[in-house]
Amino acid sequence: MTRLRRQIADTYQAVLGKVSQRLSRLVMPCPGCTALRRWFGASPRDAGIQPVARRPAAAPSQDLIRYFARRDYARSRRRRYALHLPPQYGRGQELPLVMVLHGCRQDEQDIRQISGFDDIADQEGFVVVYPFVTSYAGLRTRNCWGWWQRHEIEAGAGEVEDLWQIINEVAEKYRIDRRRIHVTGLSSGAGMAAALLVAHADRIASGAVVAGVPYGETARAVNLWSFGGRFKPVDVVASAMQRALPPGARAMPLLVVHSDADETVNIRAAHNLRDSWGRCFGVDTVQPWLRTNGVTLGTPWVHSRYGGSAPNGLIETLFLEGKGHGWYGGNSGSYSYPEAPDVSRWIWDFFHRQPSLPVTTVGPSAAEPSSVAAAV
Repeated sequence: MTRLRRQIADTYQAVLGKVSQRLSRLVMPCPGCTALRRWFGASPRDAGIQPVARRPAAAPSQDLIRYFARRDYARSRRRRYALHLPPQYGRGQELPLVMVLHGCRQDEQDIRQISGFDDIADQEGFVVVYPFVTSYAGLRTRNCWGWWQRHEIEAGAGEVEDLWQIINEVAEKYRIDRRRIHVTGLSSGAGMAAALLVAHADRIASGAVVAGVPYGETARAVNLWSFGGRFKPVDVVASAMQRALPPGARAMPLLVVHSDADETVNIRAAHNLRDSWGRCFGVDTVQPWLRTNGVTLGTPWVHSRYGGSAPNGLIETLFLEGKGHGWYGGNSGSYSYPEAPDVSRWIWDFFHRQPSLPVTTVGPSAAEPSSVAAAV
């Protein structure tokens, strides 16, 4: 039966070819030709039918757990970090990188949950890395970064250097645009983010701090058991920043987010951070060139830009009313206040508006992407 069918099909194809040629001259259709072609095994293309183009399925996002090996500089430690690759990863272009640092009594999964940065990354196309402090020495509140300890916040050693080397490690293994690396964090993670921005100001495009403290503050800045809330003078903080900055460092764009009802870190910390940043980089923070306000989910807020009329303000603040110490406007979880402006989107908008670093500053881009390893 199969052989007979093939013989009939061959004869049919030869005859139909001649008929089609003649009919095509008369611009006449061939009734039934499509059905006959399909029965005899012709492809849609042979039958003159163009197949419907299928859109390639969107690549899924990828979530990995990686481990950073201890390095040979002082106070380096083995650390764990989570890595989120958006669906856009692997399409050839290099993507921006956002590092997000957790607060005290949290780990990398807590800040990942409440901030919602994975969803924003999937929509906007950037890679997110969430380091976990993992281990530390000395007396600390659980899982705090050592933002008040000098040996942890200066380039070349300790936690601030481990964080920078984690960025390097990710940039070497994946296609990361080294001109667009950004850092943010909550509470102690915000303090460490500020330290990282100062220590490696020549390699990071911009940063944001949420409920954090100025660079090099002491532990007295935090209000624990009704003690604390004492801050260094702005001039002292600015001088310490200038000493810690790498030679020839450019002005570092910064977004400061804080609530006036934060009982753990008084909002004065945010004012001092803004003003010390302005003092260090020569920006007038007395009078903003643009100020807007509004109410989101019942939470009033004021947004201010300092440092010129360009769309990317060098220093910006987002001050909220009535919320405690935590992340604002994200998902429910540890130290989260969902009924507020979505600060994660504010932060990404700020990062996105900043200019990329010059290629000569950051050096070569990432190597060719390695295959994505399974989570450890």
